[in-house]
Amino acid sequence: MKYALEQLWIDQDPDLVLETIPAVLAWVPGKTQRTSTSPFLFSVEKVVPTGGDRMTVPIELSWDEGALTSRDPLIPDRARRMRSGKTAQREHVTELAAYGLAFVALSVLFPGRRVIGFRKGLPPDLLFDVTPGNLRGIEVAGRTRGGEKALKDIRDGSKNKPGKRAQLIARIDVAEAYLSLWCSSPRVGTFWQVKP
Repeated sequence: MKYALEQLWIDQDPDLVLETIPAVLAWVPGKTQRTSTSPFLFSVEKVVPTGGDRMTVPIELSWDEGALTSRDPLIPDRARRMRSGKTAQREHVTELAAYGLAFVALSVLFPGRRVIGFRKGLPPDLLFDVTPGNLRGIEVAGRTRGGEKALKDIRDGSKNKPGKRAQLIARIDVAEAYLSLWCSSPRVGTFWQVKP
Protein backbone atom coordinates (compact mmCIF):
# COMPACT_ATOMS: atom_id res chain seq x y z
CA MET A 1 0.00 0.00 0.00
CA LYS A 2 1.39 3.41 -0.92
CA TYR A 3 1.40 6.15 1.68
CA ALA A 4 2.76 9.69 1.42
CA LEU A 5 4.04 10.98 4.75
CA GLU A 6 2.47 14.39 4.17
CA GLN A 7 -0.94 12.63 4.24
CA LEU A 8 -0.53 12.49 8.04
CA TRP A 9 -1.47 16.20 8.11
CA ILE A 10 -4.93 15.09 6.93
CA ASP A 11 -5.33 11.63 8.48
CA GLN A 12 -4.13 12.56 11.99
CA ASP A 13 -4.05 15.63 14.23
CA PRO A 14 -1.26 17.89 12.86
CA ASP A 15 -0.23 18.94 16.39
CA LEU A 16 0.37 15.29 17.33
CA VAL A 17 2.42 14.35 14.26
CA LEU A 18 4.53 17.51 14.07
CA GLU A 19 7.59 16.23 15.98
CA THR A 20 7.38 12.72 14.51
CA ILE A 21 7.72 13.69 10.84
CA PRO A 22 11.34 15.00 11.01
CA ALA A 23 12.29 11.87 12.97
CA VAL A 24 10.79 9.63 10.27
CA LEU A 25 12.73 11.58 7.63
CA ALA A 26 15.95 11.16 9.64
CA TRP A 27 15.49 7.51 10.63
CA VAL A 28 13.80 5.65 7.79
CA PRO A 29 16.40 6.16 5.02
CA GLY A 30 19.18 4.55 7.08
CA LYS A 31 22.87 5.41 6.94
CA THR A 32 23.92 4.24 3.48
CA GLN A 33 23.06 5.37 -0.02
CA ARG A 34 21.94 1.81 -0.85
CA THR A 35 19.10 2.03 1.65
CA SER A 36 18.17 5.62 0.84
CA THR A 37 15.90 5.07 -2.15
CA SER A 38 12.25 6.01 -2.17
CA PRO A 39 9.68 4.60 -1.69
CA PHE A 40 10.79 3.01 1.57
CA LEU A 41 9.17 -0.39 1.83
CA PHE A 42 8.13 -1.72 5.23
CA SER A 43 6.80 -5.24 5.46
CA VAL A 44 4.20 -4.87 8.22
CA GLU A 45 2.71 -7.95 9.82
CA LYS A 46 -0.84 -7.27 11.00
CA VAL A 47 -1.95 -9.78 13.64
CA VAL A 48 -5.40 -10.13 15.15
CA PRO A 49 -4.95 -13.01 17.61
CA THR A 50 -8.63 -13.24 18.59
CA GLY A 51 -9.52 -14.50 15.13
CA GLY A 52 -6.13 -15.96 14.32
CA ASP A 53 -5.83 -13.60 11.36
CA ARG A 54 -2.30 -12.79 10.24
CA MET A 55 -1.42 -10.90 7.10
CA THR A 56 1.55 -9.02 5.72
CA VAL A 57 0.82 -5.53 4.46
CA PRO A 58 3.57 -3.86 2.43
CA ILE A 59 3.61 -0.13 3.17
CA GLU A 60 5.50 1.94 0.60
CA LEU A 61 6.35 5.15 2.41
CA SER A 62 7.32 8.20 0.38
CA TRP A 63 7.18 11.95 0.83
CA ASP A 64 7.24 15.22 -1.02
CA GLU A 65 9.47 17.67 0.82
CA GLY A 66 7.63 20.63 -0.69
CA ALA A 67 4.29 19.35 0.62
CA LEU A 68 5.80 18.80 4.07
CA THR A 69 7.48 22.21 4.24
CA SER A 70 4.32 23.97 3.11
CA ARG A 71 2.91 22.99 6.53
CA ASP A 72 6.16 23.47 8.49
CA PRO A 73 9.18 25.05 6.79
CA LEU A 74 11.51 23.84 9.58
CA ILE A 75 11.00 20.14 8.85
CA PRO A 76 14.05 19.65 6.57
CA ASP A 77 16.40 21.37 9.03
CA ARG A 78 15.00 19.41 11.98
CA ALA A 79 15.41 16.15 10.04
CA ARG A 80 18.99 17.06 9.06
CA ARG A 81 19.92 17.83 12.67
CA MET A 82 18.30 14.61 13.90
CA ARG A 83 20.15 12.59 11.27
CA SER A 84 23.49 14.19 12.18
CA GLY A 85 22.89 14.00 15.95
CA LYS A 86 23.08 17.79 16.37
CA THR A 87 19.98 18.05 18.51
CA ALA A 88 18.96 17.47 22.09
CA GLN A 89 16.56 14.85 20.71
CA ARG A 90 19.39 12.70 19.33
CA GLU A 91 18.63 9.88 21.77
CA HIS A 92 14.92 9.94 20.93
CA VAL A 93 14.97 9.82 17.12
CA THR A 94 14.11 6.10 16.97
CA GLU A 95 11.27 6.56 19.47
CA LEU A 96 9.82 9.57 17.63
CA ALA A 97 10.17 7.86 14.25
CA ALA A 98 8.35 4.80 15.62
CA TYR A 99 5.51 7.09 16.75
CA GLY A 100 5.38 8.57 13.25
CA LEU A 101 5.26 5.11 11.68
CA ALA A 102 2.53 4.07 14.13
CA PHE A 103 0.49 7.05 12.88
CA VAL A 104 1.13 5.85 9.32
CA ALA A 105 0.13 2.25 10.11
CA LEU A 106 -3.04 3.36 11.89
CA SER A 107 -3.97 5.55 8.92
CA VAL A 108 -3.35 2.68 6.46
CA LEU A 109 -4.80 -0.24 8.42
CA PHE A 110 -7.73 1.61 10.05
CA PRO A 111 -8.70 4.47 7.71
CA GLY A 112 -10.55 7.23 9.53
CA ARG A 113 -9.33 6.31 13.01
CA ARG A 114 -7.47 9.18 14.69
CA VAL A 115 -5.19 9.50 17.66
CA ILE A 116 -6.40 12.20 20.07
CA GLY A 117 -3.51 12.28 22.53
CA PHE A 118 -0.38 10.81 24.08
CA ARG A 119 -0.33 8.98 27.39
CA LYS A 120 2.54 9.70 29.75
CA GLY A 121 4.27 6.95 31.69
CA LEU A 122 1.80 4.09 31.18
CA PRO A 123 0.84 2.01 28.15
CA PRO A 124 -0.57 2.58 25.62
CA ASP A 125 1.39 5.53 24.21
CA LEU A 126 -1.11 6.81 21.61
CA LEU A 127 -4.76 7.12 22.58
CA PHE A 128 -7.85 7.26 20.40
CA ASP A 129 -10.29 6.98 23.31
CA VAL A 130 -9.58 8.48 26.74
CA THR A 131 -12.73 7.27 28.51
CA PRO A 132 -11.64 6.53 32.10
CA GLY A 133 -11.40 2.79 32.72
CA ASN A 134 -12.00 2.12 29.03
CA LEU A 135 -8.87 3.42 27.29
CA ARG A 136 -8.14 2.52 23.68
CA GLY A 137 -4.83 2.99 21.96
CA ILE A 138 -1.47 1.85 20.65
CA GLU A 139 1.76 1.02 22.47
CA VAL A 140 4.77 1.88 20.28
CA ALA A 141 8.44 0.91 20.17
CA GLY A 142 11.26 1.04 17.64
CA ARG A 143 14.68 -0.48 17.15
CA THR A 144 17.40 0.52 14.73
CA ARG A 145 18.63 -3.05 14.17
CA GLY A 146 17.57 -6.61 14.80
CA GLY A 147 14.53 -7.06 12.57
CA GLU A 148 11.76 -9.43 13.55
CA LYS A 149 13.74 -10.96 16.44
CA ALA A 150 14.22 -7.56 18.09
CA LEU A 151 10.51 -6.81 17.72
CA LYS A 152 9.57 -10.23 19.10
CA ASP A 153 11.79 -9.57 22.15
CA ILE A 154 10.00 -6.25 22.76
CA ARG A 155 6.62 -7.92 22.40
CA ASP A 156 7.32 -11.01 24.52
CA GLY A 157 9.95 -9.79 27.00
CA SER A 158 12.24 -12.11 28.92
CA LYS A 159 12.31 -14.12 32.14
CA ASN A 160 13.20 -11.01 34.11
CA LYS A 161 11.11 -8.42 32.29
CA PRO A 162 7.57 -8.69 30.94
CA GLY A 163 7.08 -7.76 27.31
CA LYS A 164 4.86 -4.99 26.06
CA ARG A 165 2.05 -7.44 25.23
CA ALA A 166 1.91 -8.70 28.84
CA GLN A 167 2.03 -5.13 30.16
CA LEU A 168 -1.00 -4.18 28.05
CA ILE A 169 -2.94 -7.30 29.01
CA ALA A 170 -2.33 -6.54 32.71
CA ARG A 171 -3.84 -3.03 32.41
CA ILE A 172 -7.47 -3.34 33.54
CA ASP A 173 -8.15 0.27 32.49
CA VAL A 174 -7.35 -0.56 28.84
CA ALA A 175 -10.22 -1.99 26.78
CA GLU A 176 -8.60 -2.01 23.33
CA ALA A 177 -4.88 -2.08 22.64
CA TYR A 178 -2.45 -2.60 19.79
CA LEU A 179 1.32 -2.95 19.61
CA SER A 180 3.04 -1.03 16.83
CA LEU A 181 6.69 -2.12 16.63
CA TRP A 182 9.25 -0.94 14.07
CA CYS A 183 12.80 -1.72 12.94
CA SER A 184 14.74 0.29 10.36
CA SER A 185 17.36 -2.33 9.44
CA PRO A 186 15.85 -4.46 8.06
CA ARG A 187 12.68 -2.45 7.52
CA VAL A 188 9.97 -4.43 9.23
CA GLY A 189 7.02 -3.63 11.41
CA THR A 190 4.30 -5.42 13.31
CA PHE A 191 0.86 -4.21 14.29
CA TRP A 192 -0.56 -6.61 16.88
CA GLN A 193 -4.03 -6.45 18.32
CA VAL A 194 -3.62 -7.25 22.03
CA LYS A 195 -7.08 -6.40 23.38
CA PRO A 196 -9.88 -7.28 23.13
